[in-house]
Amino acid sequence: MHSGQEEEKMLIKAGVSIARLERHTRRSLPVVEEVLQKDGEELIITATDDGNHGAGSLHYGDQAYDIRLPQHDPVGRLADMKKALGKDFDVIGEDDHIHIEYDPKS
Repeated sequence: MHSGQEEEKMLIKAGVSIARLERHTRRSLPVVEEVLQKDGEELIITATDDGNHGAGSLHYGDQAYDIRLPQHDPVGRLADMKKALGKDFDVIGEDDHIHIEYDPKS
């Protein structure tokens, strides 16, 4: 099964689980992974609903996750992710990670 193979390649930080991610959010993972793999990088998920996030954060609604910053051209990869995921996702560069959330616009 192709999608299962993609999921096996991503890395998840100890203590982090993607099990409760909302369906649309989870479906974005292979897209983000494909963007990163173009430069030979791995998708490393560093947070979902664990840890401390801002009040009202979509992390707590299982609609957001954080990934490790790519080593190669993080600004370019951020732009690639935004384009690949489309208008229903916010892709936000933070100091030490990229925040990705499913936030459809009406």
